[in-house]
Amino acid sequence: MKTLILLSLGSGYGGAERSVETILQHLPDGIKVLVYAQNRLHIERLLCPGALPRNAKLIRAASTDSAWSKRWASLRLLYDCLKNPDAKIVINTQASALIAAMTAKFLPALGKRSFIYVRDFLWTDLDYIFGRLSDAKILLPSAVVAKRLGYLSPYYLQPFGPMSHSVVPDMVALLTPPTQQPLQQAGNNVGFFLHLATVNGWKGHSDLLVTASILRSSGSAIQVRSYGPVGDSALDTKLRRLIASLDLGEFYQINDHAPDPTTLLKACVGLVVTSRSHSGGPETFGRAVIEAWAQGKPVIAYNCGAVGELIDHGVDGVLIDEGDTTALADAMRTLIESPQTCQRLGQAGLEKVKRLYEAGAVTNLLIDRVFSSDGIQRKSTPTDTPASLL
Repeated sequence: MKTLILLSLGSGYGGAERSVETILQHLPDGIKVLVYAQNRLHIERLLCPGALPRNAKLIRAASTDSAWSKRWASLRLLYDCLKNPDAKIVINTQASALIAAMTAKFLPALGKRSFIYVRDFLWTDLDYIFGRLSDAKILLPSAVVAKRLGYLSPYYLQPFGPMSHSVVPDMVALLTPPTQQPLQQAGNNVGFFLHLATVNGWKGHSDLLVTASILRSSGSAIQVRSYGPVGDSALDTKLRRLIASLDLGEFYQINDHAPDPTTLLKACVGLVVTSRSHSGGPETFGRAVIEAWAQGKPVIAYNCGAVGELIDHGVDGVLIDEGDTTALADAMRTLIESPQTCQRLGQAGLEKVKRLYEAGAVTNLLIDRVFSSDGIQRKSTPTDTPASLL
């Protein structure tokens, strides 16, 4: 039996953790899986009935913030690697990469069986990580990460650097057929747009606050609702204070993180993605986009980063210039006033998800990458990953 070690260590909970949870639901039979996790919510969801496959074991880490906890995780990884000398290792977060780099001091060949998934532009200590794991292969959610000069390229990625890379996109499970919800026009409420994002400097919460003010000034009753964990408490405080002082509470709400946004996506008019190309951005994929498409909902997004390449403007979403809050408000009004456009864009997005981002097909692609020469039988799936992703 082949062994896969999934290192999903980190204090936060977001797309990287949700992807691991999805992958575990679609792994082929005949693979033993060791899942390292740290975040409380991530662990809770992995412990839900049916979340882990039959051959999976969860390894819980209390934290990776202190030196002793990093050493514990590194020693545990060393133990598991020695016990399973043929195991493949998928490194899913920067904290995981640091742990693996520490382990490589005692197991220099660790990189040869490792796949480092660099999911965003926020990684640090790259010389240390890639110096210790120089034989590892790099996985990227989109080509955007490789294109940014001064990050991984040209220092680490071929043709100038030593490491090869391939693209394995994010994925979404298609569990139930989405239903197009009619716009609810009860009283003054004409519907809301959903924003799924951590509160930080590049996810565009400030842009949405300004957009909400524009919508109110135009007499519109459209709501914008943000859901996500707080990554920057000072920014969160400033946003809430400004919403209160401007009396925008009926137009823009900042809410706690929603671990499963399915219900919200079913109820909203559409999704807005206002991620910026500074302060840690832009998006390197845009998982929320395919989650919205999986529910047949349209997406309005800034035309930057991977989201700008993910969406076909006017076909499965609406792209507007980064920071153009007036155009953002206009796009929301257009979709509110045209349910037919909402349905057309959302349906096109759903068809794209079925072709390119369905969880079974993308998991098969990942397994092909990791066990390319080990004869693993992929789990059958109704769709297949197109050659464009290979």
